[in-house]
Amino acid sequence: MTEASSGTALRTVSTTPWYGSRRLVAVRRRVDWALILGSDTPEPAMLDSKAPEELGSLIAAFDELSRTDDVDTMLRGAVEIALKRIGLQRVGLFLLDAPRNLMLGTWGTDLDGNIVDEHHVMYDFGDNDKECFRRAAQGVPFTIIDNCPIVLQLPAETRVVGRSWVASTPIRSARAAMGMMFNDSGISGEPPDPSKQARAAVLCSLLGTVLDLSHGQAAQARGSRSPTGHPLVRQTVRLLTKDPSLGGKDLAGELDISLSRLARVFKIEMGMSLVEYRNRLRLERFQVLLDAGGENLLAAALAAGFGSYAQFHRVFRALRGTTPRAYLRERGHWARRHSRT
Repeated sequence: MTEASSGTALRTVSTTPWYGSRRLVAVRRRVDWALILGSDTPEPAMLDSKAPEELGSLIAAFDELSRTDDVDTMLRGAVEIALKRIGLQRVGLFLLDAPRNLMLGTWGTDLDGNIVDEHHVMYDFGDNDKECFRRAAQGVPFTIIDNCPIVLQLPAETRVVGRSWVASTPIRSARAAMGMMFNDSGISGEPPDPSKQARAAVLCSLLGTVLDLSHGQAAQARGSRSPTGHPLVRQTVRLLTKDPSLGGKDLAGELDISLSRLARVFKIEMGMSLVEYRNRLRLERFQVLLDAGGENLLAAALAAGFGSYAQFHRVFRALRGTTPRAYLRERGHWARRHSRT
C-alpha cells in the first residue's frame, strides 16, 4: 500500500476481487470524495425517486404476496391484485404443464368480478398461446384477441355468455414459460385499457419470477402447498425479485453464507449460474419497464438493476444477439405490424 502525507492525497491498495473464478490481485485507487475534494466535499441532497404511484402500489402489493411459500395462495392473491390494484374487470390465471402440453386453471372471476376456483378446468396449449409467447419475446407483452367467446366457468359446465375481446398476457420467468393471464370486460362492452394492460404485464413478470421458485410445474396440481427447491435459492430469487441490482456479494451477505456456497447451490438447483439468472431477470424487468414507461433505454436499464449502460449493453447483446437500439427499432416495427391485434 502507498499513501501520501497530505490528507487529501489519493491512495492505492492491492485487493483481491471477490468475483470471478480467478483470484487476481488488482491495484485500486481510492476515489472517496473527501480524498479527491478535501474541504470542498459537497453535502448532497437526496431527491425523491419514486415509481409512478400506481406501479409502486402494484410492486409493493406483490412484495407482500411473494413472501408466502403457499403457491396456490400466491396465485389467488395475484388475481386479487389484478382486480383491486390494476382495475381489471375479469381475470383468469392458467399455468403451463409443458410435459402434457396443457394449460391448467387456477383462480378466476365470475361475471360480477368475484374470485372463483377454476382448478377443475384445463385446455390444450395451442397455437394461439404459442403465438402470444412468441410476441412477448419480440417485445409485445400482451396480445388483444377479438371475437373470442366470453366464458363463465361453473363447477359442472363452461357457459358461453357472449363474444368480445380477450387480453392474453404471458407469465414468463428468466428461464421458461410459466402460464398465461387472461382478462376481459365480461359482457359490459368496455374496450381494453392499454395502461391497465401494461401494469398487468408488470404483474405477470413478477409472478413468473416467483413461480420459478417452484420450478414451474410443482404449482400446477391443486394441493401443492409448498414450492420445491433449496431454501437458499428461494430466498435468493425473492431478494432479486425485490431488488435486481443486488450483486453476488450483497446476496451472500443478506443470507449470511459464503458467495462460493451460494453460487454452487444456485447452479445445482436452477441449472444456470447466479450471474446468468440475474442478467436474464434484469432483462425481463427491463422489457417490462420499457413497455410500461416508453422508450428511454438508459432509464429502463438502470431501473431494471443494471449498474451502467455499458453493462446493460454487454449483457443485452450477449443474451439477445443484437444491440438494444436495433432491438428497439425492430420492436417498434413489430408493434406497428401487429397493432390491430
